[in-house]
Amino acid sequence: MLDDNEPQGLESFQTTLEGTLDDGSQVYSGLWKVPRQDDPRYFVIVEPAKGKTLVYWGTPKLKETLEALEWPRGYRERTEMQEQSFKRMIDHGALDTNDGRKKSVGPDRQQQRQRAHLEAALETAQQRVAKKVEALEVHRAKVAASQSTGHGKRLGQRQQALGRVEQALKEVQHKQDHLAAQVGALGLPRERADRDVRQQTIMTMRTRLLENALMAFMAVLLGHLHSQGSVACVFPLLFERSGACRETDAEIISWVNTAGFSVPYRQLQRKVVDGLCAMDLRERGKTMCVRLRDMPP
Repeated sequence: MLDDNEPQGLESFQTTLEGTLDDGSQVYSGLWKVPRQDDPRYFVIVEPAKGKTLVYWGTPKLKETLEALEWPRGYRERTEMQEQSFKRMIDHGALDTNDGRKKSVGPDRQQQRQRAHLEAALETAQQRVAKKVEALEVHRAKVAASQSTGHGKRLGQRQQALGRVEQALKEVQHKQDHLAAQVGALGLPRERADRDVRQQTIMTMRTRLLENALMAFMAVLLGHLHSQGSVACVFPLLFERSGACRETDAEIISWVNTAGFSVPYRQLQRKVVDGLCAMDLRERGKTMCVRLRDMPP
């Protein structure tokens, strides 16, 4: 979508009315009213009866794939599939945990890459200079031979060829000098402080292990529920609720608060608890049981 400050309303576009959405919003399509050579995007503008105008943009390929009236729905589906799923992962994966900003000092790899690229180009230029110098000596010898022999037309041709070789030599020498100056401008090898990726790697592996454990847990739980469910649904129903716990010699009993839930949510919560009990979970050899009870909020 375009930012609010990019267009100046519907008058910023050369539009064509495409239709009306279910909520009464008018849908237009088109390009910038004043053509922009560096901005060939295609726009779909949704103008509701009340509220701000929304401007969606896409490439010609998207225009061929989706009708203009489908762009708002596609954008909402993209938000759900990408941005909302990222938020859910960050929530239970604790990806926003920050344990420090340690940096490690090492060689400047960008400078190393630049130096390697320039030195390779400089070596190629030096080889070209050497070849041109050899060709220049050959042509000079030919001109000297023609002068000593008293050639007329042949001498002129050889002198023209010698001039072309001299010009080509000047060009490759200029290129060689320019590359040598660039290599010299890089200076001595530098050091650079980069972010220490070890913490990031640890957090990534930790999150993946957690994700795999959660997926395995949900796979077993759904086998006992005989209905659909997800981590985002189960966690608020069970693990984010208050309750109580009692441990005996043979079992560990946990009570989960059901107050504040509607009837459908209580029914789903009951199914989840029954599924947990059917999994026959154990802790230190003791059976783990889960019960529901009403508790004040």
